[in-house]
Amino acid sequence: MTDNTFALPAAAIPSRRQPAWSWRIGVFALGGAVLAVLIAGLMLTLARFDVIDKLTGFGWYVKSNYIGLASALVGLIAVVWASARKTPGRLAGAVALVIGLGMAGVFYAMVMAPAQAAPFMHDVTTDVADPPQFTALPLREDNLDQYDGDIEAWRAMHREGYPDIQPIIVNLPPAEVLARARAMAEDRGWDVAAYDSASGHMEATANAGYLRFRDDVIVEATPIADGSTRVDMRSVSRVGGSDLGYNAARIREFLIDLSRAG
Repeated sequence: MTDNTFALPAAAIPSRRQPAWSWRIGVFALGGAVLAVLIAGLMLTLARFDVIDKLTGFGWYVKSNYIGLASALVGLIAVVWASARKTPGRLAGAVALVIGLGMAGVFYAMVMAPAQAAPFMHDVTTDVADPPQFTALPLREDNLDQYDGDIEAWRAMHREGYPDIQPIIVNLPPAEVLARARAMAEDRGWDVAAYDSASGHMEATANAGYLRFRDDVIVEATPIADGSTRVDMRSVSRVGGSDLGYNAARIREFLIDLSRAG
């Protein structure tokens, strides 16, 4: 019995062409960049709504930027390789490069630059000699740990870093000043925890940044002999060693607005 089967030449057998390595690298870089964005967005949002710890969310945000930068580097390799060999992969690599560098730019502008510009501290007040004291809200137990428990070290850093943070004088009686301070605090969305017009003392909790880090604030209104009022403030972050300048900015803005009342 004759076998009519025959073998085709190898050149005649259809084959699937494998994607170029530049394309594979570009797609890999793009996937990494997208993953970095997803991690950053998810972890920051979970931390914002207290599903996870604030510092845990921030830590993942930092890690996502490393992933983004690594993806940008791989994307650059894909762009160079594809351009040199005239193979696919340039677009995916370029998009990964843009995403990774964009994430790094946002991180620098929102975190690194403020951290470099502000003193490494989280407790800011208008009176370093005799800071206003919390009575309703607890002061964090590790408040002076980064100064080895030395309040004088904190005072020295504060005086050097924030010489402009000073009390103001308002030409109104203390009760009226404190009432206006409470109205301003509530307009800003602060949660007022204590308010005593007789002693001129108010405590509230404010939020900072997208993560809504909680900072505890004191406003004190002290009468002066001429009938005016001295206003002091203190703003303390509940977590973290550096507040990126948020507490000082909060005090400056609040006192500027309050000074217009008198």
